[in-house]
Formats: sequence, structure tokens, C-alpha cells
Amino acid sequence: MAGTIWKRLEECAHALPEPFETSEIIIWFPRHHPEVNESSLRAHIQSATSNVPPESRGVFISRLPLLTRIDRGLYRRFDGADVEMSSSPAETNSLRPGTTVDIQSAVIRYLRDRDAGARYTSFDYCFNHFQQHRASVAMWGEPTGMEVSCLHLGFYLASWGMLRGSSELLQRSARHFVPLIEAIANAPAEVWDLDLDGYDAEGINLVLRVAQDIRHALLPVNASDILVTKVMLGVFGCVPAFDTYFKKGFGVSTFSRGSLRRVAKFYQENAATIDGLRQSTFDFTTGEPTNRLYTRAKVVDMVFFVEGGYPGGADRRD
Repeated sequence: MAGTIWKRLEECAHALPEPFETSEIIIWFPRHHPEVNESSLRAHIQSATSNVPPESRGVFISRLPLLTRIDRGLYRRFDGADVEMSSSPAETNSLRPGTTVDIQSAVIRYLRDRDAGARYTSFDYCFNHFQQHRASVAMWGEPTGMEVSCLHLGFYLASWGMLRGSSELLQRSARHFVPLIEAIANAPAEVWDLDLDGYDAEGINLVLRVAQDIRHALLPVNASDILVTKVMLGVFGCVPAFDTYFKKGFGVSTFSRGSLRRVAKFYQENAATIDGLRQSTFDFTTGEPTNRLYTRAKVVDMVFFVEGGYPGGADRRD
């Protein structure tokens, strides 16, 4: 149950507008997860806070925090900046690929069953569509416009596990994505070409800003970081998908400014290797490779999906 409460608290932290009070967390839980006991929740809030004494974090000391206290009873989401030194060995070593991560082997393992009809090639077709038709993805009545954009994005998300039985999206049709496609069409021009080689402070701010726009556009679905980052990877290719395997492999617990800084550092230390592993996308019409390459963020996504415990070929994405 403790692990479940931790995940629920992470969900809550990303749902509440910052800054938020303890009372707002306490009120949010009965509405969304009434099975959680308040005393257990309060204990988890303490354990999940970055700037409390280490002994106050108890058995969760090895996990990256979820919250940072900025005043009495007032919090913001943890962004990785407060306790850089408190990472567990797995979290630190994940940024030292020379000793713990065989980048090339991980990519080969991920791609070994890849072909034009394979499940995860849905990424290729979605990414190709949005990149090729940037100016027309939200146009109504156009062959490459709104309807096709909704269908491409919906099928890609389904292929990547976002329409499972417990997902709110499962109760929605493809037309639910209309506001999302409009938000994508109105996204800053810079995000379309943003990749890990542009992850300076401004680039990271852009990722986080667009993520908020994506999250808002998916309402009333309560979009998780997993869903938001999968949308951004499939459309812009600018950020890895922060799903279960990636976060475990990379040694982070949240999609945050601090996590993105780690991604930037990992890329900077391994740029030549990552750049050399960028694959051509498959074309939907011909089934043949195109001249469009996977982004650097997509390569890093594949590496840590495998490192996070992914057991075989590209057959599951949590």
C-alpha cells in the first residue's frame, strides 16, 4: 500500500496548481483516492519532502522526493535542484554510461524486432505526420488535418499503453483530442525543432511550458506525466517518455526540471554515441525507411526503457 500511496501522491502533486498547501493535498485525496488513510498520507507527505532532515524521510530516503516545502504548510513540486547529493547509487550511476549503461546494446535490443508493421512503429507514423504537416495538423477538412491528426495520435497512444482499462482516455473518442491538436498547432515554433542538444535553461523551460499546455488541453482527463511526455515525444520528439521503465532505468521519480537537467547532462556526456544511433523512421505508405531520423530524445528514451527492466523486444510500454 505504501508504494501505492507514493504514486498517488505523485499524481496529486502534478494535478494541483503550484504552490499548494497541505490542506489542498488532504482535500484532493478523498475526491480521487478515498481509500487512502489521512494519517498514512500525512506520513508520506513528510517522507516525500526534499528539504526535511534525512531521518524524517524514513524508508523512502533512497527515493527522489516528490515535494519541496517553501513555507509552513506550503509546497511546490520537487524539481531536482534541492538534493542533488541525495540520489541513490542507481540514480547517480545512470548518468555514468561508461560503467553501467551500454547505450548501443540497449538500442539494438529495443529495435531488434522493429519493422513497418510492428507495434511501436506507430511512433514513426505519428511523428512523421506531425513533423511533415506542422502547418496543417489542426485544419478541418484537409487530408492531413484535424481528423487524421486525432487518429494518428490516438492510435500511437493506444500502441504505447495509454488506452488500457484503467485509463480515462479509454472512455473518450478520437474527437477528444481536438483541443490537444489545436494546442499542438499553436505551440511555440521553437519546440518543433528542440532536441537534447538544445537543453539549456531556456530549452528546459520550453519543455515544461509546453507540457503544461498539453496537460491543460487534455482536460477533463487528468493527464499524468506519462501521458503528457508520450504526447510530446510522439509529436515533437523533444523529450523522453517518462513512463515506468524510463524512470526506473534513469533513476528519477518525476518529470521535472531537475530530471531534464539530468537528461541534458547524460546527452552531453554521450553525444557522439547517441547521435550515431539515430534511426530512420518508417514511411507509412511504402513501409520503407525515410530521411527523417529519430530524435536524440527518442534514442535516450529507448536506452532507459531497456535499462529500466524491459524484458525483451518492443512488446510492452507502461
